Amino acid sequence: MFELKGTWDGALRSEEELELIDKEKADEAFKTQKKKMDDFLCKKGFVKYKTGSYLRRNKLDILEFIGLQKDHFGSKTFTVNYALIPLYTPHDFFYYDLTDRLGKLIRNRDTWWDYADDEIAEISFRNVMDAIEIFLLPWFEKMESGESLKEELLRKNKIRESYGGDAEHYCYWLDALDSEEDFTEIINQNIRKFKLPKQLQ
Repeated sequence: MFELKGTWDGALRSEEELELIDKEKADEAFKTQKKKMDDFLCKKGFVKYKTGSYLRRNKLDILEFIGLQKDHFGSKTFTVNYALIPLYTPHDFFYYDLTDRLGKLIRNRDTWWDYADDEIAEISFRNVMDAIEIFLLPWFEKMESGESLKEELLRKNKIRESYGGDAEHYCYWLDALDSEEDFTEIINQNIRKFKLPKQLQ
């Protein structure tokens, strides 16, 4: 059974709490543990993409994205974003179409992990890797089914609509899933635009 470990309540620390942290050591702890994350995800078929991000291309020509996001205010906490990005639909920029945070997948709440020192960083990263293995990779696998992906797109579209968002947001993607069109040209354009690593081309 999975148990969250190494998490921080929220993302931010107070000024008093921050004063107790050796920031250089915390950043070094993050780098050390991130190398372990690099190895873990590379073994799962992901490649590093820019700073703190990983990509894998699935059989439906969709990019599976995992990204580490540090707190912007220096609290020495981080969260994990994930997304699906179709290569066969036109993009003006690297847009995370189906996206959320790992904590939402685990317990339907945003979750931030701590890396204030070596010990807690190791616990946090190990916990994140376990969560990716138990929750996120099976979700990615499920989304390799065209029917499951359609269900998820329609579900997300209803959520957007309920909040007053664009009810047609995922229509192009949904239409493309049912199309017999050859998307090779669009895929190649996106590969060039995103400057994807060769392993993903």
